[in-house]
Amino acid sequence: MRMLGLALKMLLDAPSKSLGTLAGVVVSVFLMSQQLSILLGILGLVSAFADGTDADLWVASAATENTELTGSLPATRVSEVASTPGVAWAAPVIQGMSRITRPDGVREPVMVVGVEPPRYAGLARTLVDGTRREELRGTARVFLSWTARPVFAFPPRGERLEIDGKTAFVAGYFDKLDPHSSYSYVFANLDDARAYTGFPQDRVTFVAAGVAPGEDAIAVRQRLQARLPDALAVTRDELSAMEVRHFLRRTPVGMVFGMGTMVAAFIGSVIVAITLYSSVIDRLRDYGTLKALGATRRDLFRLLLAQAWLFFAVGCTVGLLAFFFVKAHATQAPMLAPPWMLASVVAASFLSCTLASLAAVRRALAIDPAIVFRG
Repeated sequence: MRMLGLALKMLLDAPSKSLGTLAGVVVSVFLMSQQLSILLGILGLVSAFADGTDADLWVASAATENTELTGSLPATRVSEVASTPGVAWAAPVIQGMSRITRPDGVREPVMVVGVEPPRYAGLARTLVDGTRREELRGTARVFLSWTARPVFAFPPRGERLEIDGKTAFVAGYFDKLDPHSSYSYVFANLDDARAYTGFPQDRVTFVAAGVAPGEDAIAVRQRLQARLPDALAVTRDELSAMEVRHFLRRTPVGMVFGMGTMVAAFIGSVIVAITLYSSVIDRLRDYGTLKALGATRRDLFRLLLAQAWLFFAVGCTVGLLAFFFVKAHATQAPMLAPPWMLASVVAASFLSCTLASLAAVRRALAIDPAIVFRG
């Protein structure tokens, strides 16, 4: 504690430099948090369909790269999947692009997903309060995304819309399933979805399946793959990972945000290193006096580390508070902040501040105590 108090006193002796260093750490922590948070948010949107629906297993065309770039399967695949050992149930799911005509005449692109009653496998898991799965039953009933309501001019329940020139009524809303694309998801009954998209009656896009109690999802998936070698069988997690992998390989988003995070950490480290080093140069006599009074190399090492860690503690706290403030108010930005991400930012900040102090430590340890007696 005595060393910490001395470090604080020395920093407060030069407030302008200390504030500059602190600002560097704050900006570094904020940028690292913001870049990682947006990247995770985008990846969450990319894998929204796999993560936000209720199937344990998915069977799709062998040419599938992600849920958008896929083909179709014969409808007979549904019964083949259902009769595979370890499968509790199987249901068809179709999807196709169409357009919704809003009441004001504007046409918006949508991905229509058709699900089959009474299970409605493949439907979004999170329904808005007051919406029940059973409300999708009936002709021309659709569920819209709660967050996409502004796109469709805030249609209330019961509002009549047109999908590809055909009537549709808003029966309810779902949440937490928004793609990283220019379209929105719309859920409809299987037959209505075929009509809205022109999807063939004898084909399906996916077969959604559930794993029987006590069965292992990976083992059941392997049985399905062996039984259907001309198709692709994946678990929910595998489909999610496939979506993310395809997105990162085909787009520069991951590299851009990853580079932004590293640059932010580098900037913070450089600012801390330069300030601490210049502080040592400005206070050569002070450090020389400490050595002349009996301070050991270990004492100087601890002193400079204490200064770096003070910058880390205050800067990291302020940077994270600024990040959470922006996250709370930028509600339209896709930002996720899981505990492991925050821990990573804190660890990176601590490491950068500690490493940045090494140059200053080396210079301080080389000081000759005789400097105190020189003119």
